[in-house]
Amino acid sequence: MAVIFIVLLVVILEPCASVIFHVNETEYNKMPPLFAMDNYDQCMSDAEGMYCIADFDLFSRRRSSLMHFIQEYSAYTKKHYNHTQLHRGICITRTCKTYLLYNSNKTMDLNMTLEGCFNKTIWDDYNIEAKLSKLHYCKKKGDKRIIDKSDIAVFIVYVVLILLHFIGSSYDIIKSRNDKAENKILLAFSLKRNWAKLTAPSGAGPEPRLERLKMINGMRSITMIFVIFSHTAVIFFHTFHVNPLFVEKSYDDPMKQIAFNGTLVTYTFLAMSSFLLVYNFLIYSETHDISWWDFPKGVFLRWIRLTPSYALVLATIATWIRHAGDGPLWDYVVVSESDACRIKWWKHMLYVNNYFYDHVNCLPQTWYLAADTQLFCLGLLVLVAFRTQKARKIVAIIIFLLSLVITGGVTYFNKLDVILLQTPENYRTLYANDDTFKQTYVASHANLSTFVLGFAAAMLAYHWQVEKKDLTVYKRHGWVMWLLFPTGLGLLLSGGIFYIDGIELSQAFKAVSAVFMKVAFISIVCAFMIGCIFKFENLYRCIVEWRGFTWTGRISYSAFLLHTIFQRCLFGIQMSLIYLSDFDIAMFLQASLFTSYLCGVCLYLFVEAPVGSLVKALLTPSEKNTVQAPEDK
Repeated sequence: MAVIFIVLLVVILEPCASVIFHVNETEYNKMPPLFAMDNYDQCMSDAEGMYCIADFDLFSRRRSSLMHFIQEYSAYTKKHYNHTQLHRGICITRTCKTYLLYNSNKTMDLNMTLEGCFNKTIWDDYNIEAKLSKLHYCKKKGDKRIIDKSDIAVFIVYVVLILLHFIGSSYDIIKSRNDKAENKILLAFSLKRNWAKLTAPSGAGPEPRLERLKMINGMRSITMIFVIFSHTAVIFFHTFHVNPLFVEKSYDDPMKQIAFNGTLVTYTFLAMSSFLLVYNFLIYSETHDISWWDFPKGVFLRWIRLTPSYALVLATIATWIRHAGDGPLWDYVVVSESDACRIKWWKHMLYVNNYFYDHVNCLPQTWYLAADTQLFCLGLLVLVAFRTQKARKIVAIIIFLLSLVITGGVTYFNKLDVILLQTPENYRTLYANDDTFKQTYVASHANLSTFVLGFAAAMLAYHWQVEKKDLTVYKRHGWVMWLLFPTGLGLLLSGGIFYIDGIELSQAFKAVSAVFMKVAFISIVCAFMIGCIFKFENLYRCIVEWRGFTWTGRISYSAFLLHTIFQRCLFGIQMSLIYLSDFDIAMFLQASLFTSYLCGVCLYLFVEAPVGSLVKALLTPSEKNTVQAPEDK
């Protein structure tokens, strides 16, 4: 038995390099502050004020106990920031005034000025040296952004939208007073009708089976709240703050382990999308003859449903958002995204941006839309190409087995982590340097298992309904449904094993775990959806079917697109370092939720709902009876 235990340890664990795991605050404060900022308002009050954001690397030409301590502490990348690189906001014309006087050409010697100035400060205070790593930008007093043609074009789009809704709403009011034939195109822009669509009961329509899917809105809403919470933490930790030790200590708080492994929750959206695609398509095929034409038609309907709202938000970020504020970090947090949107917009409109993730990104959370769209196309292709239940099962099994091999193989051979580790440096760089994020988290081919599980769950639910299967024997064991939530919670908490000090798991164990964790969590989600459809229990089901989730579920897409805009703008206008605390994060989360859903209602009423009505009015195919076309919504 002892021999087996030793073998398991050898297989599961790998040696860990010499690092410093924990220090007390006294020792911690011996290091130079990770972030610091000069007073921005005072700097810009000077006639020739210049303010720069820059990164500096620490080093020592001679033996230094402090530098050695900083290197060993920073080597523990799972829980610690890289303290060998400091991040500063510096007023050149005040802090480095003597160096500007020494150099005759301020523009040509800007890098030398910053490096010499900061190096002297570090040497005087800590007896170590610093060299300039990256100069992000410098802002001068009087610098202003010019409103260009793209700004004007987006402004015109907003004006046209407002006019269309004024005309459409007026027409709806006038039309209601007489019995003239309706103009469906104008009525698509009626705020009154779009509001009614937003607040209509879930599942209302000619197909009674869709009424059993009303739990989807609750699941969407709850998952979106969790996503906004995680992004709230990300943007908090991404910006300059006064107490980075708060972040580093968070990994030892058991309550926060749920958040650190919460990336699994995002896969819920992929499973729901796959489930809805298959379920709706199977119902649609009852009254339609399936042909190859259904594939391009389905892809187009999805693209036209998602893209207008997406494009308007993207265009707004690329144009007017950069004019919305100012501050020392405004360009670092907000304008950088705006510039990226101006360059990379076409990747978003083609939904391939998840394969082009780098250091500066436009709407980075929309990797999900790209991955989901790619998986949607694959799922629709399978449904159109294979017309029998048996053939679809075989193909689904093949894709599922392939997904396990891909996930495990990519994790093993590329030496990736089991989960997306929420390390401090990942937060600071928004995962730009994390291979696990790029290769197994956002990549569609690594998420095939979530697609297949949703696919299989929908086929099972549909055929149980068609066959009117007697589920009495299953309902007797409703307690199994009660175990789903604690089991899922336990799975999230199990991610804490990957943050244990001094333990480095072997790559073979990581590869197996990477496959298991994703499949296990999504299996729980799919089992929950089936349980709600067939009413295996009444507590969880009543929560997710709550009437209040109807409208929040419908605007989840709009809230998803908008929420990071407000988060970035709030931190972009900060004039000093932010103090991190649980209370501040909680308050900011509530503000993000309120603002995102409030503005999400506007985006839904003015763009998303009208587009849906226009598509229905212009492209509705002839039907044997009134059944909705296949889509993933």
